[in-house]
Amino acid sequence: MGYSVEIIFGKEQVIKFRQGESLSDYEKLIHRKQFVFETLSERNNFYKGLSESNGWTDFEIINEYQTKLNKDEENEPTFDYWRFIEQYYPNYDHSDSILLSDILTRKLSGQEICESDEEYIKGWDVRKELMELDKELLGKAFENFFNTIYPENTI
Repeated sequence: MGYSVEIIFGKEQVIKFRQGESLSDYEKLIHRKQFVFETLSERNNFYKGLSESNGWTDFEIINEYQTKLNKDEENEPTFDYWRFIEQYYPNYDHSDSILLSDILTRKLSGQEICESDEEYIKGWDVRKELMELDKELLGKAFENFFNTIYPENTI
């Protein structure tokens, strides 16, 4: 769990906030800050430091909530199927299917493609075609991987 805190600093800005007045864009930029802490003790130490410095600045905590940190997700192993295809797909550098997959991926993600490619795939269900093509590419790459690891006629 993480902790996210939003704080307004400055006497005039705190008064405005308490009276329900909106802050200008400049005031939001300068006086409204957000802090993210990984642990409760880190957050508590931050608050302790703020309270000790209270003599020279006014502040108001306007929002505080717990968050789930993405570190757990980053530590989970993921399968990068394109790296696998690059390594094990036969003739990867000279494959029209690889090129077509790249074109469809760029189209699906909203990137620009050339007019001739746009015309070629006109009327296609891009998502469906990309899914089928990538399954085929991954299948061939896996077959090549399997044959490399376990060659035929070795027994």
